[in-house]
Amino acid sequence: MSRSIAAHSILFSAVVAGAVGLATVARSETLSADTALQAKFDAVDVNLYYHPTKAGYQVVVTAGTQDPASTVRFMSTLAPDQETVVSVPRGAGQQALELRLRRVGDQLELVRPVS
Repeated sequence: MSRSIAAHSILFSAVVAGAVGLATVARSETLSADTALQAKFDAVDVNLYYHPTKAGYQVVVTAGTQDPASTVRFMSTLAPDQETVVSVPRGAGQQALELRLRRVGDQLELVRPVS
């Protein structure tokens, strides 16, 4: 498997959508529409924002490493009470770092991981 394909495979598996109960988290914060937020998970840089649409809140997450060929983008439209998760795997035996985005009414909350 080429290095580029392997990098894409790793990042593709790192960006996961789901609706899973919350684990122990550090804090929750409310995001503003159309305002970018940046986070770093070990070697993976994550940029995200959301835009309200008629269908729901369109959430856009871009993740990648220093290698431009490793960048992936994930898009999800959230209705009220839905959430999506960005999960970055770590070493063997270590829990993945998870960034959770959940729509609560007319707000989008970000729950940062405990490192």
